[in-house]
Amino acid sequence: MIKLVKPNKKYFELYKEMMDEWNMEGSRIAPWALHLKYHTEDYFDKMLERVQEVERGENLEGYAASTTYWLYDDERDILLGASNLRHYLTDEGLKTWGHIGYGIRPSERKKGYATRLLKLTLSEAKTKNIDKVLLGAYIGNVGSWKVMEKCGGKLENIVVEDETGLPIKRYWIDIK
Repeated sequence: MIKLVKPNKKYFELYKEMMDEWNMEGSRIAPWALHLKYHTEDYFDKMLERVQEVERGENLEGYAASTTYWLYDDERDILLGASNLRHYLTDEGLKTWGHIGYGIRPSERKKGYATRLLKLTLSEAKTKNIDKVLLGAYIGNVGSWKVMEKCGGKLENIVVEDETGLPIKRYWIDIK
């Protein structure tokens, strides 16, 4: 069964395998929590502490509290990807990326897992009393914005990211 799990020490080896693949492939890694160091158990423990701290709303440094999830296939015993759900939007979140960031490891793309991941994350948003979410994807990331559209996303606009100068397509999804 494919399900969301929260980051946990028991997934250390699976996480390391997923992230090593992602880093070797060289594509953009999302969401933000996947950018934290992970190679040793000590780094992994620090990463776990950080995502738990952010979920509790501690030491946010101007960012929103958020929950990180991993998409896990228990039949294959593999981590397929990850999502991050912001509990609310800061001015910066409203300006660019929105509530949810997500990504699927390179070898598991184009198999429907991103749609599954987004739908499961939308269900988690509903449990947090969020009834409308904003999401963004670089305009060149056709797969991601097609997933958003498949999940009910309505295009709001295209903005330019300050950091990279790249255009981002932004969608709103009403959660039913």
